Amino acid sequence: MSLIVIDPGHGGKDPGAVANGLQEKDLNLQIALELARLLAAKGLAVRLTRENDRYPALEDRCEIANNLKAGLFLSIHCNASPDRTAHGLEVFHHPASEPGKRLAQAIHGELGKLGRAARGVTPADFYVLKHTAMPACLVECGFLTNPGEAEWIKTHVNEITAALAQGIANVLVGAKGQ
Repeated sequence: MSLIVIDPGHGGKDPGAVANGLQEKDLNLQIALELARLLAAKGLAVRLTRENDRYPALEDRCEIANNLKAGLFLSIHCNASPDRTAHGLEVFHHPASEPGKRLAQAIHGELGKLGRAARGVTPADFYVLKHTAMPACLVECGFLTNPGEAEWIKTHVNEITAALAQGIANVLVGAKGQ
């Protein structure tokens, strides 16, 4: 069994998106802590890049995962847009990582069952995707700048984390079968 590293995006001095009375860094941490609890309850080994309101540099987030020789890396975020009607869930992977793409697709597939708009699986050259040596993806759990979606995220953390956990489990089961 391989270690799963969960990265709650932002933190400390970096709040991420701030809208509708919410700070992204707080929701990211709430989702990550619940996801870690769910995965640990399934007997999986989990490590977080932060467990409180501090800001690890992007380099440190990658270094944690790489030094631990993690099997998977998941960075958790909530989106923002000047367009208050923007909505939906999206999962990113590094364009050069086919295993990262499979992880992103598995997670997106489970998130899609939550009845929210699906923005797709998108290649991106984000630092934490480019500099991690294992399958990695970054999930955007919805738009904090959309009042309705911000409320949905805040009140559906358990459903979001269950979908993330199931997506990870699907990848791990598939990896065992290969």
